[in-house]
Amino acid sequence: MPEATEVRSRPADSKEHALWLLDELVPVKGVNNLSVALQADGPLLGPALQGTVDLLLRRHEALRTVFRQEQGGLVKEVLAPATLPVEVEQLAAEPGEVAAVVGEFIARPFEIDGRPLVRAARVRCADGDAFCLAVHHLVFDTVSGAVLLEEFTAGYTALATGAAPPAELLAAQPPYREPAPRAAAVEYWRGQLAGADAAGLALWCGSEDLPEPTLTGDQITAALSPRATEVLRRLQKELRAPEAVVLLAAYGLLLARHGAGPDLVVGTPVNVRAREASRAVGYHVNTLPLRIPVDLGGGFRDLVRTARDAFLGAVAHADVPVDVLLPELRRDGGASWRNTVFRHLFNYVPDDGRTSFPLGDTTARRLPVENGFSKFDLEFFFLSSADKVTVRAAYYTRVLDRADVQGLLERFEALLLAAADGPDRPMGELPLAGPSDLAVLAASNDTARPVDPPSVLAAVRERVALTPSAPAVVGNGRSTTYAELWRAAEHTLDVLADAGVRAGDIVALAAPRGPELAAAALGVWLAGAVYLPVDPEHPVQRLAYVLDDSGAQAVLTAPGVELPEGVRARVLPLEPLTHDGSGTLPDSAASGPDPDSCAYLIYTSGSTGKPKGTLVSHRSLANVVQHFTEELKVTADDAVLWLTTFAFDISALELFLPLVCGGRLVVASDEARTDGRALLAEAVAHDVGIVQATPTTWRVVADAADGQLAGRRLVCGGEPLPPALARTLAASGGSLLNVYGPSETTIWSTSGPVPDEVVRVEVGRPIVNTQVFVVDPDGRELPVGVQGELCIAGAGVALGYHNRPELTADRFRDHPAYGRHYRTGDLARLRPDGSVELLGRTDRQIKLRGHRIELGEVETVLLDRPDVRDVAVVVVGRGGPEAALVAFVEPAEGAEGTDGVAEVDTAGLTAHARSLLPSAAVPQEIVVLESLPTTANEKRDHLALTRLAEQRRSERSAAAGSAQASPEAQSGTAGRLLALWQSTLGRTDLGPHANFFDSGGHSLLGAQLVQRIEKTLGVPVRLADLFAHPTPLAMAEHLDPDAAAPSAPGN
Repeated sequence: MPEATEVRSRPADSKEHALWLLDELVPVKGVNNLSVALQADGPLLGPALQGTVDLLLRRHEALRTVFRQEQGGLVKEVLAPATLPVEVEQLAAEPGEVAAVVGEFIARPFEIDGRPLVRAARVRCADGDAFCLAVHHLVFDTVSGAVLLEEFTAGYTALATGAAPPAELLAAQPPYREPAPRAAAVEYWRGQLAGADAAGLALWCGSEDLPEPTLTGDQITAALSPRATEVLRRLQKELRAPEAVVLLAAYGLLLARHGAGPDLVVGTPVNVRAREASRAVGYHVNTLPLRIPVDLGGGFRDLVRTARDAFLGAVAHADVPVDVLLPELRRDGGASWRNTVFRHLFNYVPDDGRTSFPLGDTTARRLPVENGFSKFDLEFFFLSSADKVTVRAAYYTRVLDRADVQGLLERFEALLLAAADGPDRPMGELPLAGPSDLAVLAASNDTARPVDPPSVLAAVRERVALTPSAPAVVGNGRSTTYAELWRAAEHTLDVLADAGVRAGDIVALAAPRGPELAAAALGVWLAGAVYLPVDPEHPVQRLAYVLDDSGAQAVLTAPGVELPEGVRARVLPLEPLTHDGSGTLPDSAASGPDPDSCAYLIYTSGSTGKPKGTLVSHRSLANVVQHFTEELKVTADDAVLWLTTFAFDISALELFLPLVCGGRLVVASDEARTDGRALLAEAVAHDVGIVQATPTTWRVVADAADGQLAGRRLVCGGEPLPPALARTLAASGGSLLNVYGPSETTIWSTSGPVPDEVVRVEVGRPIVNTQVFVVDPDGRELPVGVQGELCIAGAGVALGYHNRPELTADRFRDHPAYGRHYRTGDLARLRPDGSVELLGRTDRQIKLRGHRIELGEVETVLLDRPDVRDVAVVVVGRGGPEAALVAFVEPAEGAEGTDGVAEVDTAGLTAHARSLLPSAAVPQEIVVLESLPTTANEKRDHLALTRLAEQRRSERSAAAGSAQASPEAQSGTAGRLLALWQSTLGRTDLGPHANFFDSGGHSLLGAQLVQRIEKTLGVPVRLADLFAHPTPLAMAEHLDPDAAAPSAPGN
């Protein structure tokens, strides 16, 4: 072979730049390392190995190509073989550890600074030696791997047996130069990808990725079952499509059923070598975006046609690397470093089925090795031979976990089988769940238990007969026995009967927590009526609406409670309890209320701007009380704290849980509701064993606990439980239950213990006689690990909404497997252990400090002012302890201030809101805008407003905490960086808080900016630093914390 001469350097092309950028982004390099690896059945000869490596280096120019970064950018050059010695390293491994040793060798990073991008190793092992060639993707691809494996086998066999290498291996392989992309092909791709929906980038399973990339990966390899393989090949013939296209369509359907549709874009690598250069080694693969619309109302046959057209179109225009298009196709797809065109890859390679091959005087087999990285969220790599199809599912471990991917593999086969049975059946109707999904759903929803007695009233009656003199309600210096409580309830019955209250009537209870209120609730039930809890502290107008909408026949009020004027219901005094000991005890065998009749009516926020009432049956209430009696192991020796306002449905559990068990109900003082120390003092003084509260309250209590929660049973619900608070409470010495449930399914529907070192807080499994499942927007049930709307069925499902038949029909549905159920509007997914993980809301209903708030209701109230034309309410700090509402208002025409500029009386608007809304629903800030932003569909742009609200909060925080926002911040390091931002982006309107990527930057420009920063400031900077610190001020603080901005004034 003639000696090669050195080639002058030339600039790297766009896709080579893209690979280099990826190396720069990942802190631990190695993400672009590929390999050819094999293991022999015996020893391998060192001289023959070295000779074969030398031969391959001389034959293939690509293996001698090196890259370096210069001021003009990334350049490459080809070195002569004599200047590029690659010695075969000598490694060793114990039996069974060869793959691990080879994996470590492959993962070692290459330095892109002019050094070789290939290395080789022999691994000595008693089981047989292994050989590995590790090569950087800049000079290599999977096609190259197949070529080199064949040539290595031929070359080594010749040298090991003393023969001359084949003549073709002694000849230099002509290098392949890819032609420049055709203008027509570029236009084709622009047209193909125009308007692609970024919503399809993420699946409904998995997690959101973090801002800084790691690309840590893992993989699962599985073979399709013999039945699935047979079905695949039958479909291929029936649909007259290549096997690869059928698999591509099935993969697309899998992704679409998991949320990456209907506007699906899947990447696929295409070999772009010319036919005459089929054996050229190098990076000659373009990963192309296949846009495949998936209509779940259509059949799989149609999807195969769509996939075939997309694939053939891509191959015909394969000369355009997607990296050429990325800068102009950037979409709002998450972190700046992420691919915003596709994140799911499809690959298909025919396989000859050989498991071993001759090598010298022994035999060898390919050694599959993982490099520990994944550039895409998910890749399905199909290897198809005559008798089987194997799929290797590689995934990014910060987005998907092993259980997610195992589920995807099972569901892929389930969908393929279902599509074969009905290729014209609507794809949205094809069963999606795999065997593991079905097993988890069956186990988690196996909750059937008898409920006895079937009403809380009957259970309390039994306790009164058993322990009449035991204390039932204590607190505020008083103690009321079970007998006294029952006699007061019977007195309430007499009062209601005298007032003409009949069975089924609604009786409002407006009183503070105490024995009188507890007795009144029981007395209403004795009358066969329905109690309606109202909070006397709510605004008068809200009380008026609830009393009017409910049609309450009577209102029992405590002294000092003010009711709205014009109340139509009969107002009855709730008299103080007497302790005279007169009266008879109840007959424990007396019949109770009809379990399916209504026990209480409770009002929560409504999306129309008005609260809505939910009707809950005696059976539903008895079910949840019995469950927590058993789960919390409540006995007659226990005391439960009555902490929550009675208008919040969870208060009913605090009230009735001890009374059905013969325990004590301890009435917390009003001070204890907001003061953690007071709550703890009362819990200690009364030996309270069970405390239920929202995370907002628990946060206050935890700060003051100091060991006083030890031994107590803690129940937390009503809003998301932050992991840090969960860990604090779990480590307090108490046992912590995290619970969840909307009013429409009776207090709590799921429950689960929280471990000490919890990372992801879940809300447990269904309580007794309760089933949970998750559906997509069209009501189709989703499998384990896939997020959708949570639905709840079973004994806790409410009777419906009061006088709202249309809303009842919309939210309470029937399911063929689960029966009547409630669609919660909560985003959730089931975990592999059957527990529920909550992920947010499907609509704009939120939980704030334990209160369920419809943002639409808040907006409706704010709109009821003459100086307001339009309003939008958003949440800032969602899910955190500082979460709050911000209202943006547009002034009405004619609402002019003193200077003729439209104004809104924000103080008056806040007072108006306080008069009509619970305190948690009153916006913390009201911002007046000349006009509210709208989307392309002429809808209010809540996302833009949320960003503005967060920005205002951040700016206020920065101004309050430091002098970062001062004019001086634009001098010094931050000022020099700002100048680089502006010159790189060609803009002069940027400030120190300008995000490089939001201001028009992309990865290639980012690489230029990083070079300029290094040159200007003389400090090393990585591209990953720019993604982590994308503003001039943030980068200045990262590079030079002391000089970034002047120090803040004294404390």
